[in-house]
Amino acid sequence: MNPDARLRRALVPVDPPDGFAHRVRTRLERDARAQARPQASPWRRWGAAAAVLIALLGGPLAWREYDQRRQALAARAQVLLALQIASRELNSVHRRVVRPTAIRLEPQRSEVLAKEGRP
Repeated sequence: MNPDARLRRALVPVDPPDGFAHRVRTRLERDARAQARPQASPWRRWGAAAAVLIALLGGPLAWREYDQRRQALAARAQVLLALQIASRELNSVHRRVVRPTAIRLEPQRSEVLAKEGRP
């Protein structure tokens, strides 16, 4: 069958059944009533106002807390860095002081062992 003929037959105008317009209007009215926004209660308004007030007053307090914590963490990082540097320097000095002493003691120890007849 010709596709054009099938398309014409499928698109033939058809009259709607009796009462169709009335059913459509009643359904639209019923849906409009169901979707109508209920009147906002005073409790919701007061709740929204309280939330805004808390956000306005609490925002700066939360920011101050955040800023203090950030500064404390930065100070902690600086202290840890200072301790690392001090530890590195102390280890360096310790190596300079202890190594020469250990080197001087080694020959003496070997001399003692040689006197005792030990290898």
